[in-house]
Amino acid sequence: MSPPRVHGRTIRLIGVGALGLFSVLLAVGVVPRLRNSRELATAAEQLRTAPPNVYVVRPEPASIADLTLAATTQAIQDSIIYARTSGYLARRHVDIGDRVTAGQLLAEVASPEVEQQLRQARAELQQSEKSLELQRANLDLARATLARYQAADAEGAVAKQAVDQSVATFRTAQASVAAAEANVLSYTANVQRVLELTSFQRVVAPFAGTVIQRNVDVGALITAGSPVNNIAVAPGAVSGAASGLFEVAQIDTLRVFVNVPQAYASNVKVGLPVQVMVRGQLMQPVKATVTRTASALDPGSRTLLTQVDIPNSSHQMLPGMFVYVAFEIGPSGTRWRIPATALVFNAQGTRVVVVGAGNKLHFQQVVLGRDLGTAIDVQSGLQGNETIVKQPTVALREGQIVNPIAAPAAAGG
Repeated sequence: MSPPRVHGRTIRLIGVGALGLFSVLLAVGVVPRLRNSRELATAAEQLRTAPPNVYVVRPEPASIADLTLAATTQAIQDSIIYARTSGYLARRHVDIGDRVTAGQLLAEVASPEVEQQLRQARAELQQSEKSLELQRANLDLARATLARYQAADAEGAVAKQAVDQSVATFRTAQASVAAAEANVLSYTANVQRVLELTSFQRVVAPFAGTVIQRNVDVGALITAGSPVNNIAVAPGAVSGAASGLFEVAQIDTLRVFVNVPQAYASNVKVGLPVQVMVRGQLMQPVKATVTRTASALDPGSRTLLTQVDIPNSSHQMLPGMFVYVAFEIGPSGTRWRIPATALVFNAQGTRVVVVGAGNKLHFQQVVLGRDLGTAIDVQSGLQGNETIVKQPTVALREGQIVNPIAAPAAAGG
């Protein structure tokens, strides 16, 4: 009977040991989890109730902004010279690259038809002058006849009808003289017109400059007012299409037209200094000034057409060069500069988030000025002493309490 009792006690001891081991393992696994859950809940509650951290910056005074725009140089004066008379090119006195003075002879056009027209016009003028002499002689005769009839009529020695006929003849002679004088004036004007056409046989330079295009050679057929086919496309030519006889450009001063964006337009004034840099020679800028502006924005591009004149007495710069025009645009009025990331755009308008008293947030309306990419100028809405959230999120709301932290200098806007 003893052995079975010992066996049962052993089984109970083993069961009690297993139960104890299970209890220990359960305590070891559950208790830490409960502790972690309590810690997580506490942390979540603290996170929910604690004010969020936000990076803040202060507005900086707006300073001079560099603006560089691309442009193409042009001659200050550029004229394409067309023929005013028809014929053949008899002589050509200049070629591309030649410097010319105002009134200098560039070419001569042979126009036999114009010369024949001049001879015919002069002959017609001479004929009209002789006709005028004849009509004046008839007028003198009619005047003398009328005087004799009037004297005889006073004595009753002539019929009344004869007197009336002499008066009519006199008036007719007067009208004939007036018509002949008008013909003389007309033929004189015609002679002058043909003389002007004859003078156009000499093609002259309209101003001092350089011949940058020559499209004709001796023997070429010239038609008055019509273009000719290019035989030497010059730098000033936009394409190889038909053009005039010559193109003369004045390059002692060059000009460029620049389209200034609307954000900078109010600061661009006549006399504003600029620097012009030639592509490939950026380390050798040329000083120039703004000569004029269009005083109106292009509604299509919202830009201000601006002309810059470049002194070029050395002729180192040439028309048609690609250049960069650098402006130093100063701020106009009181403006502040903030990071572009600080702006909030939504249905309520353009605003910034200001950290006010008690670290409470306030959404402040602002009016923007120039957009400099990473920074933006503010025209109104800020006093300059505000603390602004650098990167506001959609979770921020009006009146929320936050913990402001100064933004790192390296990441500042």
